[in-house]
Amino acid sequence: MDKDLSHRVCRLIAGLVVSDDDLDEAEDAFVDRLLEHFGIPLAERDTIFPIVDRSEAADAVKSLPADVQKEALTLLVAAASADGKIVKEERDYLHTVAEAMGVSIAEIDERLDAAVKK
Repeated sequence: MDKDLSHRVCRLIAGLVVSDDDLDEAEDAFVDRLLEHFGIPLAERDTIFPIVDRSEAADAVKSLPADVQKEALTLLVAAASADGKIVKEERDYLHTVAEAMGVSIAEIDERLDAAVKK
């Protein structure tokens, strides 16, 4: 994945983890691991900002290639469950993004519930 796509995916994840206005320690660590995964130095963490809200995220995800959308969705589910709970704002964010991708709400809810049980 090129640098631009990596940053776009990271922005989606960052938007999710702060959707409830509470960046948990586990979520913050998840973002750090995500940046490392994509080869973005922690010193460049601010490059994934400004954070996108759920309607912007829905628009942004539509512009991603199909394989990147799938990866982004998997990462979004993992990010939402990073702190061991899924709050309403995170679920709503994921529902909006999933709908934009043509993924059912039921499938997202199943994936979220399974991720929290791990």
